Amino acid sequence: MNDQDSDFQHPVDHTLSHTFLNEFCSGHLVLDSQRKIVYCNEYISTLSKISQEALIGKSIFTFFTKASNIFLDTYVYPILLHEKLVTESQMSWLSSDGEVVPVMINIKLGQNGMSYWSVYICAKRDKLHTELTNTKEELKAQSENLYELATTDPLTGLLNRRELLAQAENIASQMDRNASSYAVLTLDVDFFKKVNDTHGHQTGDKELIQLAKVLLQERRANDLVARVGGEEFVIVLPDIDEESAFLVAEKIRINVAEQEVDGISITLSIGGVVSAQGMELSFDNLLALSDNALLSAKKTGRNKTMMGSAAKPF
Repeated sequence: MNDQDSDFQHPVDHTLSHTFLNEFCSGHLVLDSQRKIVYCNEYISTLSKISQEALIGKSIFTFFTKASNIFLDTYVYPILLHEKLVTESQMSWLSSDGEVVPVMINIKLGQNGMSYWSVYICAKRDKLHTELTNTKEELKAQSENLYELATTDPLTGLLNRRELLAQAENIASQMDRNASSYAVLTLDVDFFKKVNDTHGHQTGDKELIQLAKVLLQERRANDLVARVGGEEFVIVLPDIDEESAFLVAEKIRINVAEQEVDGISITLSIGGVVSAQGMELSFDNLLALSDNALLSAKKTGRNKTMMGSAAKPF
């Protein structure tokens, strides 16, 4: 490098730098302390649909929607004053002909209240965000549908056997921790095979659907109601003693007996059992005991409730 080169100084050419800024595919603004435009590049002119010259002196609030102006005044500027920098704030730019365009802004606060803005259209990003949000909602809905299919009986909408076992174990553990008892009721529709054989499976399905409606009407918030077989149902009643469980079962039996489907009455046989403190019986054990009580109800005439005992050796 010779002496002539080392002594050379590039002059500062603001006109040249402004020309360069016009080549950017993003908007650049300089605002004074009154938030009025003192400089903008061509991108801002195109975005606003106003010439660069005509933009000078206009308030920045002219170019945002009402909601964005509120956001700018109550959120963006307070942060800017405190942090001296605001990045990636999405707002809505308002052109002279009323077109609203989503934009992303970055702002740096300079001396004497001057602020330096970069602005770029984020319509594609906004669209992508909307698409991602919609996709997330669709996946959530699909997940909920899959969960419902996996945990409920498709005919009645009640819990299926697998979900009953999962939730009942949780109830059993909770009752044990709380030193409380819970009941298991097993219900079976009397002479259901005869209904199917005589009147057809469609009538049989109607009976099951009607029965499910009655069971759901009678359930408490924390009770579990499930269809575990063709015409067999199970109800789990937390925080209940044997006398109350029997009364619940009888109320269900009587209400069901008042129902008719295609002129055919429905009756139930019900077996029940209530957990006993210190017996350490699992839910499966109690389910088996209630099923034994159900068999006793069927053998002794049907359309009745019989309670078994968890205190007996299993």
